[in-house]
Amino acid sequence: NAVNRRLFDRTKPWARPADLPVGAPQILYIGALWGEWFDWGLVRAVAEAHPQAAVTLIGDYAGQCPYPPPPNLRFLGLKAQAALPAYLAHADVALIPFVVSPLTQAVSPLKVFEYLAMGVPVVSTPLVELRGMPHVHLAEGPQAFAAAVGRAAAEPRDQAALAAFARANGWEARVDGLLAALDP
Repeated sequence: NAVNRRLFDRTKPWARPADLPVGAPQILYIGALWGEWFDWGLVRAVAEAHPQAAVTLIGDYAGQCPYPPPPNLRFLGLKAQAALPAYLAHADVALIPFVVSPLTQAVSPLKVFEYLAMGVPVVSTPLVELRGMPHVHLAEGPQAFAAAVGRAAAEPRDQAALAAFARANGWEARVDGLLAALDP
């Protein structure tokens, strides 16, 4: 996977979306809200540990949350891909709350490339593919996951490392690598 750097460009002035809830920090997840890999317990732990935060989920929500959502947990529904950078531009932390399983250990979540290209630190469960990425905090279990969100929100961002990561992980870089491998 990689990122469309022309779309996910953190240097553009992105207006704050009108439906983005108020709260600090802004904690965001973008993606599927169904499936055996999505860990609702981690989302709940984050919302409960950070009651002043806005925990916002963008995706195909149809009541999948198995418990009454805390007041700071909001569902915005599906959004067009072109709208996503504006949400990320106003986020403090982005989430990848996946159950650790053989299935999730075999994925490379596209969202991590989009999150980091927009300069947003990430908290994820310990997925092998995410090890060593800048500003990606890996945590397992509800308490550790919620604590990692607090650390990620407070840490200074290494803008040079984030920009270098985005350049190295754009679709252009992927195509250049493929062409170089094919060129004798």
